[in-house]
Amino acid sequence: MSTILIRTLIVYAFLIIAMRIMGKRQLGEIQVSEFVITLLISELVTYPVMDGDIPMVYVAVPIITLLSAEVIATYISTKSKRAQSLLGSPPCILIEKGEIKQGNLKNVRFTLNELISEVRLKGYADITEVDYAILESNGKLSVIPKPEYKNPTVSQLNLPYINSGIAHPVVINGEINSRSVALAGKTSEWVLRTLSAQGFDSLDNICLMLVDNSDKIFIQPVDK
Repeated sequence: MSTILIRTLIVYAFLIIAMRIMGKRQLGEIQVSEFVITLLISELVTYPVMDGDIPMVYVAVPIITLLSAEVIATYISTKSKRAQSLLGSPPCILIEKGEIKQGNLKNVRFTLNELISEVRLKGYADITEVDYAILESNGKLSVIPKPEYKNPTVSQLNLPYINSGIAHPVVINGEINSRSVALAGKTSEWVLRTLSAQGFDSLDNICLMLVDNSDKIFIQPVDK
């Protein structure tokens, strides 16, 4: 039993390193080749974990080979459009200038109900509001509304605008997040003073505290 446990932990660590080598893009935007490699790796690690007679090198060598092939193929695809088209499908226009491209829907096996559903998920209740809908290489749908349905920008409305940056979570579950405090340009003492001024005498009473680069503060106390 201890052997299986140790071998499982070794394989787990090896797979974490392998996924880190592949990069974050593969986790969020998996391509066909990456999906195939994921399936192969899941099959490769099963038997060595359960069978102690199989050397661990029998896991390492195939996985390293697959990762090397994926890295090389990705590099080649960035240099060659032909290789890119072979390794991944190009974007496909499903709606063009408000017109549904029925032939393209059939080519990518995308039904009208799926198209309408994806458009709703993008925040458009009516498909007639859409100017372009493009099925990207990673399988996600990009939706561009018609000009009359686009939200106006601050510059178009001639409104004053202050770039407040991002909200930094300086306190999470009663603990000061030192990294976020530093990114916000504040100190732990500032956090404590600000909370005290708001009537909070203990960090234990704070569920979440945010501060952005314009010093806008949000405090969510712990539910009583």
